[in-house]
Amino acid sequence: MKNFAFIRSNVAFIVGLMFLAVTTQAQVSIGARGGASLAKTTGNGGFVENFTGNLNYIVSGNGGVFLQVPISGGLSFRPEIAYTQSGAGISSNDLLDLVGVNLPLGGSLKQRLTYIQAPLLLQYEFGDAGNRVKPYVVAGPTFSYLADGKIVSRADLILFRTQPNRTSIGLGGFNRFEVGGAGGVGLSFDLGGAKLFVEGRYQRGFTRVYDTPIVQVPVHNQSFTALAGFSIPLGR
Repeated sequence: MKNFAFIRSNVAFIVGLMFLAVTTQAQVSIGARGGASLAKTTGNGGFVENFTGNLNYIVSGNGGVFLQVPISGGLSFRPEIAYTQSGAGISSNDLLDLVGVNLPLGGSLKQRLTYIQAPLLLQYEFGDAGNRVKPYVVAGPTFSYLADGKIVSRADLILFRTQPNRTSIGLGGFNRFEVGGAGGVGLSFDLGGAKLFVEGRYQRGFTRVYDTPIVQVPVHNQSFTALAGFSIPLGR
């Protein structure tokens, strides 16, 4: 309940900032973005891999909406409300000796954790005001709430591959609230009435993924994201 109240207060704070920005700034822009991530839940120094073997990154989609609020020069404030996934995958390629012939058998198991996220980012664009193409950097804290968790499994049999089986997992052993950080670089393209942009972003959670009161397991989320989006100005 404390985590839920905290995330609710943060969302209310962000919505309030957005409303204030819309009502006081002529050059505020609103936009949407989406992309794909390589995400992995892992421990410091390969802690988890000591017990599970090699973990794989999972590919997941992400998306969100944002405001861009000018502060000074090329600096702006970019609060977002987003959907993102993290987790990890394990695959096996064991061999079964059947009647003297080695037949490849294997499968995969993926944990997918779905978060509702509120990044509070600062963005700085380089270049003169009249430039149509501008590089930029973006960085800031992220606040996430774990909304859902699933295990996705599938088997590679002798002649065919099974359909993925999705099973919901209980979230009682997880930290529902996560504090993290994000940083990235991008290019924005001014089209006159709107802007397009492409961006690469790295994100890491600072809060432990698992809530284990006896043993403090050093497991965190991290992801590499390629995204694209657009924004349009909100005029008076």
